[in-house]
Amino acid sequence: MGGLNRSILAGRLVADPELRYTQEEKAVAHFRLAINRGGSNSAEFINCVAFGGLAKICGEYLKKGKLVAVEGRIQIRKYESKEGIKKSSIEVIIDNMQMLDSKFYNVSEKAEEPQG
Repeated sequence: MGGLNRSILAGRLVADPELRYTQEEKAVAHFRLAINRGGSNSAEFINCVAFGGLAKICGEYLKKGKLVAVEGRIQIRKYESKEGIKKSSIEVIIDNMQMLDSKFYNVSEKAEEPQG
């Protein structure tokens, strides 16, 4: 049997997502989630990456401080710094995202109401 690599996280955005495009014009969004540790004032900061249509949605709707849940796979990316130091970064490649703040729902409900 193969391994299982799934992660489901809920937290607040540390900053607005950074939306970029590859040379092939594929959208890529990068953002960080702050996830509180239960019962303490400390948090874990998790890097998240979205591609394609999901990246565009993240870039348009997600803002600093908003509460979101993401689901995806954990990836360890290895690279070399400008100084030649080998480094690694752990990130979640997301394939599902849910906006959890009630403000998101209030805005969408108003958009669906028929205009009188």
